[in-house]
Amino acid sequence: AECMREVFAELDMTSNVLEILMSPDAPFFRLSTVGNAGNTHFEIPSDSEMMETFDCQQTQTNRFKITLLKPSLKALTLATRVSVRLDTRGFLSMQYMIRNDDGSICFVEYLCAPDEEFDEENDVEE
Repeated sequence: AECMREVFAELDMTSNVLEILMSPDAPFFRLSTVGNAGNTHFEIPSDSEMMETFDCQQTQTNRFKITLLKPSLKALTLATRVSVRLDTRGFLSMQYMIRNDDGSICFVEYLCAPDEEFDEENDVEE
C-alpha cells in the first residue's frame, strides 16, 4: 500500500483523467496522467516487489476521471494492502485492506466505470 501511495503522490492530479494500462507484456502495469506538470507515467513491472500477484491475459488501456478517483485516495492513506483489478469492460475495482485501531481488519472497495467520453486532445500520450 505504501508503494501505491507513492505512485499516486507522483501522478499529476491536475489531470482530467488517469489512464491505466495493463498488459501481459512490458510495461505490464502503467498509470499515466497529463496535467499542469506535463505527462507523468509510472510503470510497475510484473516482477516488482510492489506486486504480490499479477495476472493479465490481454492488453487493455482504460481512462478514468480523476475527480471520480480522488475520494478513494482517503482509503488508500489508511490501507495496509491494495488490490487493483480491471474487468473486460474496463471497470476498475480498487480494494483496500485497512487494519482498525482494535486490530480487526476491514475492506473498502471502490468501483469506477471507465471514461467513455474522453476526447483526443486530452489523450494521454506515450
